[in-house]
Amino acid sequence: MANEQNLVPMNQRTKSEAREISRKGGVASGKVRRQRADLKRSFETLLSSEVNNEQMRELLIRLGYDPTNEMALALVILQKALNGDVKAFTKIQDVIDSE
Repeated sequence: MANEQNLVPMNQRTKSEAREISRKGGVASGKVRRQRADLKRSFETLLSSEVNNEQMRELLIRLGYDPTNEMALALVILQKALNGDVKAFTKIQDVIDSE
């Protein structure tokens, strides 16, 4: 934990110190944004790929859906909601309401 006596407010720092601190914050923020974007692209790729589980694959095809991980996940969440899982129901509502 920081020692309160060692903290120097930004308005008491020189312009060059404040600029350098802000620059470091901007660089760190950009790095985190890129990491999140990469993770999102990875999940989109994985969700659009075909299901490995043969039973789930056959079930999705029988129901007339594409046998993707995304559809399998949606089906599993729906099954949980139908069995009374309130969190699953809430997630489904969130997805539907976000459009």
